[in-house]
Amino acid sequence: MKNYVKPLLSTSIFAFAVGLTGCSAASSADEPQTVVNDISAGNWDIQPDGSHIQFSAKQEGQSFTGEFQAFSGVIDFDPADPGAGAVKITIPLKSVDAGSNDRNSTLPEKVWFSTKAFPEAIYTSSDISVQGDGFLAEGELTLKGVTVPLDLPFSLNINGDEAVMTSTVEMDRTKWNVGASPWDTDEWVSRTVKLDLKVTATKSN
Repeated sequence: MKNYVKPLLSTSIFAFAVGLTGCSAASSADEPQTVVNDISAGNWDIQPDGSHIQFSAKQEGQSFTGEFQAFSGVIDFDPADPGAGAVKITIPLKSVDAGSNDRNSTLPEKVWFSTKAFPEAIYTSSDISVQGDGFLAEGELTLKGVTVPLDLPFSLNINGDEAVMTSTVEMDRTKWNVGASPWDTDEWVSRTVKLDLKVTATKSN
């Protein structure tokens, strides 16, 4: 998987990932708790092998999973001062792998992602705050020419030179016109899509 995310070169910064998220969040009791240790050295490098933007949904009642195999962006985040953070993530929609040739050939079409007209999804946030044991990024997702406010709750675990960000959220795809009529109901493809986000980063030298 090719993920290219460059953290801004500022003091005490941890780069974390965001992706296609929705307006409601789903979390579980076994999600990793946020652990913030000494990160005064500051800069971190994303490790592609430990990072992903995955999703799951249902087609005709059967669950399936997929992922976006590429994303890029610049993220500025200091756990000690989350309010100063900002993020912009770009996801090439043609990088989607939805687990079958049929879905992979259908998703780029006009009724779904319409990748010829809208090749990228873009998430931006400049409002990050502490929420419980983790953090909350409030921002906007632009997808298929539609911009909708959305929240991204995430946990951050830092252990020595390695940091891991995780988040599980849900989105209603129809808010971005993904799956236009007659596919805008739950009859054939679930409106709710669950996102599983993970980024692993190590301290740069």
